[in-house]
Amino acid sequence: MPSAPISAKQFKAACALKARSMADCAMSAVFTCPELRAAVMALIDDQGPISKRKSSSPFTLAEWDEITLWLPPIGAGCGANGPTSVVSPVSVRTMQKRFFKESSGSTGCQEPVTSTAMSGIKRTTIRDVAAAAGVSVTTVSDALSGKGRLPEETRKKVQAAAEKLSYRPSAIALGLRERGLGLVGLCIAPAGEAMLTDVGYWATIVTRISQTVLSEGLAPVLLPHNVDMLARLKIPLDGAIVIDPLEGDSVLTFFEKKRIRYVTIGRDLRRDNRSWLDDDNADGVSRLLEQTVAPGTAVAFVTIGPKKSYVVDALDGAKQWACSKGSSVEAYHCENIDSHNVEAALGLALERGATAIIAQHDRLALRLLAALKARGIQVPKDVRLLSVVDTPELEQASPSITAVRQHPRQLADMTAHALIDLIRGKSELQATFLPMEIMIRESAPIRIG
Repeated sequence: MPSAPISAKQFKAACALKARSMADCAMSAVFTCPELRAAVMALIDDQGPISKRKSSSPFTLAEWDEITLWLPPIGAGCGANGPTSVVSPVSVRTMQKRFFKESSGSTGCQEPVTSTAMSGIKRTTIRDVAAAAGVSVTTVSDALSGKGRLPEETRKKVQAAAEKLSYRPSAIALGLRERGLGLVGLCIAPAGEAMLTDVGYWATIVTRISQTVLSEGLAPVLLPHNVDMLARLKIPLDGAIVIDPLEGDSVLTFFEKKRIRYVTIGRDLRRDNRSWLDDDNADGVSRLLEQTVAPGTAVAFVTIGPKKSYVVDALDGAKQWACSKGSSVEAYHCENIDSHNVEAALGLALERGATAIIAQHDRLALRLLAALKARGIQVPKDVRLLSVVDTPELEQASPSITAVRQHPRQLADMTAHALIDLIRGKSELQATFLPMEIMIRESAPIRIG
């Protein structure tokens, strides 16, 4: 970054620098160019002197909207002489010429896609919307961001003008105005050796959250559930979503220390906060047992891996049912899902007279079914088998396995919107339970009487 003061116009020209390398083409230069990012953050923190500006406050949305006209197109390629850095402020015309020159030739890079600013096509700006609506730029900014105290009539008038002009605020402009870059982290707490692709529930939630976040002009980033690795993250996050947090989750502590807003699917059992949503596992399991298991039955609840809130809630639901029906529920824990551990837990449960078994999730239910068959035990004639998590694999099993069904798409949508509202200062999240659906199948049919 130049050491001498730079004007807003000169900084705007510097923003025309393309992405530093092909490896960084998935993001614009503001994300990937260290010098440019340093310049941006310095300006926002009021540490970088900017001439020709009457105020030393951070750039307004209107100014950032104008600046981002000069951002390079995504995937523009790398320069013939390697990564480009900000050396000194130059004119916009010079930067445009350099951009096209460095992105062409026999470098093996793709031809740049011309941005609206460079192609001569005028892009609708926030000033155009203000003029069309007959209001100030600040009013347009507040109306479209949901902030400020505006008459509803004014807000609707601005929104109508923006829609007519096909105006969309720059995601980068919105992020920088709020001291962020529009990045939303997605983090899944580990469950034994399970990976994202092993668990359909996780995959559905991550996909749906990503779609919702992108539709709001933000960018999802998949994060590791590892504090040491998160500490190396150089780009600031606007917020984060943690799926199935652990008890005393260190990642949540990290986010709190960094003042990163977060929402969780499931909750940390040691934290007293309301920033979470989850399926109502206690009610779901209680209703499942009510419909499929006779009073007085000895029930085994088989768990696996680290302690998570949905398992605790499901076990509580089973115990509530048992207390009202003169039944017993005993928990049996497997360290992992290998056959030896599952067989050991099953053997102990059967020795103690269990004739109904609830599995913590679908993969464990399938392992228990295989172990029961290997023992010559008939399901459901001898033992009834149920699962706290439902997947298509349970429906395809022989016999098909009774379960409670979650609604991951709905949960993901609600969680994503809750975090976006937190980021934009609209509302605080209240802890929410979503009702579950009972799926009666062959392994535990509806009981008679």
